[in-house]
Amino acid sequence: MEIAEDIEKMKKKGKKGFIIGLILLVVFAGITIFSFVCYNQINDNVNGWFRLYEVDPNDPEKLIAISMSPLLKFIYSIVPKLINTAQVLFVTLLVLYIVGWIIKAVFKGTPRKITIGKLVGSITKVVIWVVSVIAILAVWGMNVGALIASAGVLTLVVGLGMQNLIADVVAGIFLVCDGTLQVGDIVTIDGWRGTVQEIGIRNTKLINYSGDIRVANNSTIKIYVNQSREDSYPTVLVGIPYEADLEKVKEVFEANKAKIRAMCPVLISDIDFNGVEELADSSVNLHFGAKCKEADFFAAQREMRGAIKMVFEENGISVPFPQVDVHMDQKN
Repeated sequence: MEIAEDIEKMKKKGKKGFIIGLILLVVFAGITIFSFVCYNQINDNVNGWFRLYEVDPNDPEKLIAISMSPLLKFIYSIVPKLINTAQVLFVTLLVLYIVGWIIKAVFKGTPRKITIGKLVGSITKVVIWVVSVIAILAVWGMNVGALIASAGVLTLVVGLGMQNLIADVVAGIFLVCDGTLQVGDIVTIDGWRGTVQEIGIRNTKLINYSGDIRVANNSTIKIYVNQSREDSYPTVLVGIPYEADLEKVKEVFEANKAKIRAMCPVLISDIDFNGVEELADSSVNLHFGAKCKEADFFAAQREMRGAIKMVFEENGISVPFPQVDVHMDQKN
């Protein structure tokens, strides 16, 4: 139950990010529409609002730079570039929203489809933003062709030194393709139990019952336990005194089995009495178990302990407290 609530909180945070992105999209859309409507006034260096040149009255085919302060000239020269940057960002955000909507529409339904959709979405976002950055650099006058050529060589050099990153990406793809780990699964990785929140390009995110998030690199996930594919079987130990009649305890349990089950709403099966688990120092520990959904594992244990204790006490079977026998030396 706690895990479901934490996932719901993360969804609310995601909605806030969606709203902020939508606001930015509207702002950039307004700038883009304005730039198209007032294109001549913005981009005309002779007759526009941001004039940098004027026609030489003695030679109509010659332009003369207007005398202005360097700061003002710099501001006038970058305004069209800022507007073009806003246009690129508008197209980028628009494509991100459209692609995101398509991915959600295609990869929905089963946890496996959702997991693949999140991975495809992560890769797509990286590609779109890389193209967007290149377009923005071109707007500001950089030689994109030379940049891409340099990037090819740089990628080879960096790739040799970033083998762990490449291993994480490849491992993430195999995790999704194998289908053994999906978004929403409750798993234990390196002794840490949580719900799979996201399988990204490089890492996998888990969230536990207390809201803590663990990020594990995909290449480090070698052995894990997926506890969501089948119903779980939580067990509890309940102690009774050594002097208690074990047959009577069994009869009390069987007679109140339905009552105990009614006191444990998260269970999806009757409670099993599996016999004596151990002869402890102060009690005889009885073993009980039942089936439940993995998300209710800890809640089921708490409910079973409480319900069995209440029924036993109602029938005169006490739950013992730690006891110590003291023997005196009679020689003195």
